[in-house]
Amino acid sequence: METANVKFYNEAIEAAQSGDLGTALKAIEAALVEDPNDVQSWQLYAVVLNALGETEKAEKANAKIQEIGISEVDELVMKAADAVGQGKFSLAITHYEDALELEPERSELYVSYALALMQGDYPADAEEAADKAVELTPGDASAWYAQGRVRRLRGKKEEALSSLKKALEIQGNLVLARYECGMILAELGRLDAALGCFEKVLEDHPEDENAITAKAAILEKIEEMNS
Repeated sequence: METANVKFYNEAIEAAQSGDLGTALKAIEAALVEDPNDVQSWQLYAVVLNALGETEKAEKANAKIQEIGISEVDELVMKAADAVGQGKFSLAITHYEDALELEPERSELYVSYALALMQGDYPADAEEAADKAVELTPGDASAWYAQGRVRRLRGKKEEALSSLKKALEIQGNLVLARYECGMILAELGRLDAALGCFEKVLEDHPEDENAITAKAAILEKIEEMNS
């Protein structure tokens, strides 16, 4: 069963990846209330604070990380996350590759590595990394999500849908996976199914502007088709 700390951490990751830093901050703060000694939560907290321009608080978070103790790999992951936040994808990729040399079987590293590769315009390598994440942990929704996102961005829509649906089978409240499904279904002209995806997103996040806009566009298109 997913612990409260992990639940809030995953919510923070989702929000940060979608650019909703306010929600990410609230979620990661909740995660730290549940487990104030979790290094990964402090790492993400520092990244979110930096992205929000709260550099003084971020420095305190980094000091807390050093106080708790951090492995070499986790330090590289933190540096990579900071680099992604600054749009320095080549640097982030280097940090992830260094981390993977030390811990080559760590699935979550491949997930982050795949997304960074995609942002750095290395699509084939990104798909290979996402495939590796799925291979290592086929029960991890984030691995399937990464594979689905990379495949969608590579134009492999049906394959992407298959991956994203698998992610949702494992973790039904994975908002980013459902959002990606909605986008693909809309592109494929399956408007009713796409509408259902965005309505589900809005059930969990009623103020999500992207989902609101997407739902309105689909409803408009459905109305045009029926007129």
